[in-house]
Amino acid sequence: MSPLGRIRERGDGTTVVDLDGDADLGALPTLHQLLTRAVDRATNVVLVDLDGLTVLDDAALGLVIGAAAAARRRGVELRLVCTEPRRRERLADTRLDQIVPVDDRTTH
Repeated sequence: MSPLGRIRERGDGTTVVDLDGDADLGALPTLHQLLTRAVDRATNVVLVDLDGLTVLDDAALGLVIGAAAAARRRGVELRLVCTEPRRRERLADTRLDQIVPVDDRTTH
């Protein structure tokens, strides 16, 4: 597990990125690496679980958009998992939820 998260594979072919800690400017290189590895390894769906994060800044949201675009180019779907109401509201306010689907659980 890196300081920001880990990648795991589920038996159904889904790649899950479990994030933890602060996804801020200082964590961007690590977040970029995690998302890139997950998209490159995925065969079907990438779920990015935001529930372990304490901070999710705008720059990190930009990386998520880039990862979603890269996933689409590979024929893979990237989805976010977020159960925290204020964070879901922020995703809606930024309209990120119109670009990347947001689920309320990791069982897609």
